Amino acid sequence: MAEPAASLPELGAHSKAPDNWGELLLVSVKVSVEVAIQRLTVRELFRLDVGSVLVSAQQAGANAPVVIGDVALAWGEFQVVEDHLALRVVELA
Repeated sequence: MAEPAASLPELGAHSKAPDNWGELLLVSVKVSVEVAIQRLTVRELFRLDVGSVLVSAQQAGANAPVVIGDVALAWGEFQVVEDHLALRVVELA
């Protein structure tokens, strides 16, 4: 089970949650970041091994969509924070 992100602010600087949302604001949602990988053949999939590198179809420095459900709500750029891969939100939908 993932640990809560204690270092994140409760709401973004531009977020205004209505006062009557109550416990709805405590509901956890799965957040995904999509990185498009170039098309692979089944043969290439079977050849994957530890250390294999999959080349992204995205250009280096391109923003990646932040998706909740099937909806892209933001775009961000990857960064390294200490020894973790992180995503800085650079644009909201």
